[in-house]
Amino acid sequence: MSEAQAPGPMCATCGAPDNGDFVTCRFCRNPVNAEAARTAIPCPNQQCRTQNRWGKQKCGACQQWLVVQCVFCGSLSPHNMSNCMQCNEAFAGSHQRKAQMHQQQHHQHMQQVNAYAPILGAFAGAAAGSIVGHGVSHAVWHSGPDYEYDAYDSGSVAEDAGGFFDSVADVGGGFFDD
Repeated sequence: MSEAQAPGPMCATCGAPDNGDFVTCRFCRNPVNAEAARTAIPCPNQQCRTQNRWGKQKCGACQQWLVVQCVFCGSLSPHNMSNCMQCNEAFAGSHQRKAQMHQQQHHQHMQQVNAYAPILGAFAGAAAGSIVGHGVSHAVWHSGPDYEYDAYDSGSVAEDAGGFFDSVADVGGGFFDD
């Protein structure tokens, strides 16, 4: 007999063809083999309870999901296992633990922001003060009988700020002209 004509898997008890979906043979109602019986996944549907083969994601009889997805690593494991097969995280209470973990991470991030905020605020304030101060420092008051204000510009950082500080850097543009 050639390989193309070789029969597929067969029931160990009666020799009937095995379709690979179910643990029990559809003809003799015995397990198709010992390995299938040992690794069977029962359908979670209480009305069905069909024994399905390891590796199947849905019940062959009622299409109920046989697997659950781990909320921590995202891998699939049979519903009748207590822990994730990939990360070994327990399924019981996993959603609550994941939510608590997110809250703790959020709290830690907020603590970090609160720790660095004064430093960053001081730095930003100093930088803004430097830019504004540099632009205004080119304005010179002359004391005298007519209190003139002369403005000159030697190229300030404020000019490089894309026009945002132009009104500050060019204070002499008519504010104090007589």
